[in-house]
Amino acid sequence: MINLNKSISTIEKLLKENSDASLTYAALECRLAIERICYERLRLAHDYISHDDLKKWQPRDIVQTLIKEVDTKIASTFTLSISKEPLPEGSTEPTLEEYKAQEYVPIGTQVGFNPNKLGKLWNGLANLALHSPIPTNKSTAIPHYGNPDKIRKKVKDTLEEIKKINEGTLMSSGMGKEVSFDCICGSKNKRRLGLLRNGQVVSCINYQCNESFEYVESGMLFARRSFEITCLKCGKLADIPKKIVEKLRTDQQIHFECEGCGEKIYIKFAPMQAQEPK
Repeated sequence: MINLNKSISTIEKLLKENSDASLTYAALECRLAIERICYERLRLAHDYISHDDLKKWQPRDIVQTLIKEVDTKIASTFTLSISKEPLPEGSTEPTLEEYKAQEYVPIGTQVGFNPNKLGKLWNGLANLALHSPIPTNKSTAIPHYGNPDKIRKKVKDTLEEIKKINEGTLMSSGMGKEVSFDCICGSKNKRRLGLLRNGQVVSCINYQCNESFEYVESGMLFARRSFEITCLKCGKLADIPKKIVEKLRTDQQIHFECEGCGEKIYIKFAPMQAQEPK
């Protein structure tokens, strides 16, 4: 569980000092705390999602992606408990009534948050304290610091949220049925079955791997995404990961050696005029 005590103490100290500079630094500490809250969720979820599958990098957007693709309850409040007595060996799946009849011991509580609210606080802190206003004309004075009253209020609002989240005693990496597959790099990839969509593209969780896969719902399998390239010299076929080609920008190129004859094969991204399909 992430410990925010040091951040809370630092922010409270800066608020007490109550200078223009200390309020600005308090706003920065609040933003860093929000980032830690959201990025710690991502760190725990990295067994289930690749770094390359995150389309946006603001804290709010990362958490929303995790809710959609990893765990619907990753930002929810709940308590995990365990029964005092184990189920008898060889027993079948217990009924709901049998579950309720058990005596449970709490393990811990995850304190949730609203990603949109944290995102607004994160942006608001920057707008009020961490950016100088753009002058509208030559006579506009540029202040050294932002409005202290507005900054103080935003910092206090953020601090209240941080303290609530800090009351949690656990963070869950999710629950539910999993499916897994092995990438050709040797990494085992796992996904929550209930959150997969037909045709969804997932990248290997190994951040050094360029492989990606498409989920085929009908067969519950992950099909490797690749381009088949033919060597013009010897005719040997080679499979190139699609993700490598998709990352190319205009006039960028990659090359590899043909395994058959050693010829260097170049792939370049360049705009071309296309004919209208008939």
